[in-house]
Amino acid sequence: MSRQATFFDPKGVPLLLWGVPLLFLLAAALLSSRIVIDQERTLAGRENRERAESRGLLYEISRYPAFSFGFRNFFADLSWLGAVQVAGTRKLTPNDYDRLVLMIQTVVHFDPKFKVPYLLGGVILGDSGPHVPEALKILNLGRANHPDDWRFPFYVGYLHYFSLGDPVEGGKALESAAKIDGSPQYLPLLAARMFSEGRKPETALRFLTEMMRQENDPARLEVLKRRIHEVVAERDMQMLERAVEAYHQKTGRLPRELPDLVREGMIARLPVDPQGGRYLLAPDGKIHSSRARERLKVFRKS
Repeated sequence: MSRQATFFDPKGVPLLLWGVPLLFLLAAALLSSRIVIDQERTLAGRENRERAESRGLLYEISRYPAFSFGFRNFFADLSWLGAVQVAGTRKLTPNDYDRLVLMIQTVVHFDPKFKVPYLLGGVILGDSGPHVPEALKILNLGRANHPDDWRFPFYVGYLHYFSLGDPVEGGKALESAAKIDGSPQYLPLLAARMFSEGRKPETALRFLTEMMRQENDPARLEVLKRRIHEVVAERDMQMLERAVEAYHQKTGRLPRELPDLVREGMIARLPVDPQGGRYLLAPDGKIHSSRARERLKVFRKS
């Protein structure tokens, strides 16, 4: 005759063993979350309060991993799944980037030796201008936890070059990466090129091409492919502007349309915009793409 299991019945022992720690976990998490939010309400203004309240329970637990009661790996995996879903979004919004920052931070708080989140966070977040500082923090944290992995200073160099427009700091980071055992042999040459001719699209394309050879994560590959299209478009537009200037010097006037450059022999043919748009000629002779809101400033001489 069957009967219900109790906490003192052998069949009920698993419930006791699992239930009590989980109750303690939830209580501690709620308490720690409440304490943190109350502290930030006291010390911070309205913007910081709203940010603190939006962080979520797992993030707050991750700041005090002792409250995870042995579930650190489980919570790290849970946060990582959420981060992968956000990073895989085709077109991330500012709110998506904010969420990704917190998710990556949560993962590495729980499991600082997990390499992939640092790399994913660094590349994806670096694609959003306002989130570049957070991306660099994440990469440098990964670099501190994994000093023997050349990819961390390599991606730091990527962000300094493409997101901050600073080829000098980018070259320094690549030099650091080149000194790590197992790093690719092309890094010293790439660092030298970045120092000497950093603001040239051709240098950027070499950099991106080598990055793609080393990359196998779909989300990071998508960012790099998009960046290559932007760089190729910038290279084409610079070439067209040089042709416009040559046309002006030869004829004394600016061309009325881009095909005039071909007819006058300035260029052999018009390039195709890799972003799917069209190159357009402005009245002042400047070139822009119908698909890009602005030119890449990283290639503008300071």
